[in-house]
Amino acid sequence: MSVQVVPTPLGDTPIICGFNYNVNSFVLNNYITFNIVLLDQGNTPLAVRQVTLAGQDYNNWGNNDQYVIQYICLALGLTQLNPPEVAPTVTVVPVPVVPEVVPDVVPEVVPDVVPDVVPEVVPDVVPETTNP
Repeated sequence: MSVQVVPTPLGDTPIICGFNYNVNSFVLNNYITFNIVLLDQGNTPLAVRQVTLAGQDYNNWGNNDQYVIQYICLALGLTQLNPPEVAPTVTVVPVPVVPEVVPDVVPEVVPDVVPDVVPEVVPDVVPETTNP
């Protein structure tokens, strides 16, 4: 599969319209060197270049092929034509389920209130009674 790029003149070659890449040499956790076959509009090979991915760029690579393609484009002064859209990374953080805590409720007992002393009601004024 070739990577399509914006048509670009590159040094002594005709217009570059794409490239293929494969591994030339690889030292695990250190570097990787790619052979880049530059292609014209008809996918005819025009020239071969080498690009090495090392240091922090190698560490950033992970296993992302699109990263390698963008790195090669940057190294050679090319722009990928219609790069794939990268979906945003979504990290799902599970929310712990906390069981509902229902306290043991004991109904409050309200005692009957009975006064110790019952007051005697005595009127201050006694009405007069009349006999008929």
